[in-house]
Order: sequence, then C-alpha cells, then structure tokens
Amino acid sequence: MDPLRVAVIGAGNFGQHHVRIFSEMSQVDLVGVVETCEERGKFLAEKYGTRHYTDYNDLLGEVDAVNIAVPTSFHYRIAMDFLLSGTHVLVEKPITDKLEEAKELVDIAREKDLVLQVGHLERFNPAVRQLKLMLKKPSFIEAHRLSYPVRRNLDVGVVWDLMIHDIDILIDLMGSPVTNINSLGLSVYSEKEDLALVQVMAENGCLANLVASRISGIRSRKLVVQEDEHTYSLDLINQTLAIMRPPRGDHTNPPEYVPIKKDEPLRLELLNFIDCITTHRSPVVSGEDGKMALDLALQIVNCMKIVNGSQEMSKKLLASAR
Repeated sequence: MDPLRVAVIGAGNFGQHHVRIFSEMSQVDLVGVVETCEERGKFLAEKYGTRHYTDYNDLLGEVDAVNIAVPTSFHYRIAMDFLLSGTHVLVEKPITDKLEEAKELVDIAREKDLVLQVGHLERFNPAVRQLKLMLKKPSFIEAHRLSYPVRRNLDVGVVWDLMIHDIDILIDLMGSPVTNINSLGLSVYSEKEDLALVQVMAENGCLANLVASRISGIRSRKLVVQEDEHTYSLDLINQTLAIMRPPRGDHTNPPEYVPIKKDEPLRLELLNFIDCITTHRSPVVSGEDGKMALDLALQIVNCMKIVNGSQEMSKKLLASAR
C-alpha cells in the first residue's frame, strides 16, 4: 500500500510537533507544511524533508489527509474546504468556535465517508486510557489544570485555552448527559476569564469539579476520580495512575500505582488518525465527540459570571477551590 499523502496546516509552537511526528512515520508521505510565516515554514520544511506552502488552497485535491493546527477561528473554513475536496481531516481542539459549524463539518464528513478527528490530546494520555479501561460508573470527577501566567491566546478565555481538554475527558468518563452547570471566572490581565471554576452534574448523578488557571505559579495537570470505595489519582504530565483505598483498622493503605507504558500522546493521536483512514474505522475522538465538547464548553462560558480582580484575589479564589 502506498503511503498516505499528508500535509500539516499551521506550524506554530504546537503544529511543528505534528510535522516532526508525521515525518517519522513510514506509512506517511509528508508532502507539505502550510505556514504563513515564510521563514518558519521554510525552516521546518527543510528540517523535515518536505515542501513549504503559504496557501493551503494549493493542496486542495493533492493530499489524502490534512492536520489543521491553526487558530480556532480558521478551523471551520479550512476543514470544510478539505472535506469537500474528499480529504480526511484532523483538526485541533476545539473543533470550531460555533456549534452550527461543528455540526456542518460532522455532517459533511459522514456524507462523504471521511475521517474527521478532533485533537483532544489528553484522551491519548496513557494514564487516561488505562483509567478508562478500569472505570464503570464514577460518582465524582475533579480536574485541575494550572499553568504559569502567559501572554498567548488571550483572545480566548481559559475554558477554551485549557479546560476544553478536561471537558472532553469529563464527557467520556461520565457517560451521561450534563443536566446542571455552575461556573465562575476571574479576569486578571485579559478581557476573558483567566481562572475558571466549574461544577457540573450529570443525569446519572456523577458530580464534577473543574479548575483551570493561566495565572498560577505552577504547572499542574491532575485528575481525581471516585468510584465506589476507590479513588483514582492521575498526574497527566508524568503519566501516573494511583489507586487509593480506605484504611482498614488503624493502618492507612499506601497508594497503589498501576503500571503505565508511557508514550507521547501526540504520537498516539496521529497514529490513530492514520490507522482509522487505512482501516476505515472511527477515531478515538470523532467529530461528534468534538462537537459535544464544544457544546458543553459553550454552555459553561454562557452561564459564567466573570469578575475582575488582582493577582492576590486570584490566589485566594484558587486556594478556596483546592
């Protein structure tokens, strides 16, 4: 079988890693990288043995699949153009910034029998994948996603920037529609929420608490899940999964670490994309999954009360959520 002709659209801080991984795949012919910054695009094309383009339209009808890693506001137009040309699409999260546009992409991909995958990367984290195999019906989920103060992506709030990862995980683990949402945001140095505190309740009774911050003094990605008497604790950065059980008598049970085969989540995601194209299977994170995550994110943002505050206020608010 001939290698799949693949192009990467957008080669910024994250997109460059897509270029790197595709260049290493024997089943892929990386035919091009589209990057509006010519200096960066030419550098990456030379480094990874491919060709640089400044206009994605030059590749319409010339590739089997594309990986779209551009700002969210451009996702719909670019993804639609490639789907209409008969090309499989992997688009970064969130799928789009409008629910009706996400639905259109899902419908077109289904109509043309094309793979539409959304880059919710944490679903490929080996610790998350192992947890998914072990869970049946969780009763409580808590996610903390904290980052250092940044000056990028300030045109969107932290729900779109960071929490969207945990929203996708939440939907997958809950396995039940969300019926109740409470959300509070704090704006510190952007016009959007830089800190978000969210509580949701699912139809099946599962409760979830989500915290996302881009004004913290630490970088942390933690997930805690309660099911029956078991507490599962995940460190998504270090890819660890521990099971904590209640004490018996006077003795506290130490955490029981589950063996995890660590891997690069992005590599696993891109391998899944290529495999689904060649085997005609649905991706782990489908366009429909991306649409559901977008829908819940929009509901969270639309009901969010945002207050303005100083760094000191944000520290107090974050401390209260721990």
